Amino acid sequence: MFGVRIQPPASTRGRPRPAPGAAVRAASRSARSASRGGAMLSRLAVAYADAYARRPLPLAVATGLTVKTGADAFAQLAVEGRPRLDARRTLAMAAFSATVGGGCNYVFVREASRLLAALGGGARGAAAAAAADVCVFCPLLYLPTYTLAMGAAAGASLDQVAAQLRAGYGDSWAASAAIMGPAQLANFLFVPYALRLPVMLSAAFAYNATVSVINMRVSSRTFALAGEARDAVPAR
Repeated sequence: MFGVRIQPPASTRGRPRPAPGAAVRAASRSARSASRGGAMLSRLAVAYADAYARRPLPLAVATGLTVKTGADAFAQLAVEGRPRLDARRTLAMAAFSATVGGGCNYVFVREASRLLAALGGGARGAAAAAAADVCVFCPLLYLPTYTLAMGAAAGASLDQVAAQLRAGYGDSWAASAAIMGPAQLANFLFVPYALRLPVMLSAAFAYNATVSVINMRVSSRTFALAGEARDAVPAR
């Protein structure tokens, strides 16, 4: 206007200016990537639900076997710090995962979903279904059979398994209430029927890791006490 030429600041002089809208385009690319990932998950969920509608029990057994055996393998290597998998324990966990983790969990989800429907759905029904897991299924079936499977893998006697169950029962049940209670509440409140089993097993992944730590601590103490008692018996 007055013949004065305005120079850019020295710090930016000679540097290429960013193209207009570069940040917008980057955000758009991120959104598209997230959208593709979401679409893939959505397709997987639909495919799983379709397969579950056609053959629910075989798929439940396969899902339980995969997720819960994987959870125990993770617990052995990452949580307990073992250099390699204990083959005997992994086989015992595979049998437990197929029967209780797959078959029994399938029956539980089916019956808890019926309870949910009978109560009219909503928060009240979901809370009842979650309570059925924490107060009935876990303490009366899951924990005893899990402890028996792990005891069999360790070569423990029935007396040692019973002592181990008594010693770790309170902590394991408290972990179930803290982890599985909220997870099951959300599961039965928001998740469609055909996807409730894999969601339940995903939450049980964290629960199994916790119970594994409790089981490891209690096992070492129980077996040590059993050894001391055996050594205290006078030889004939």
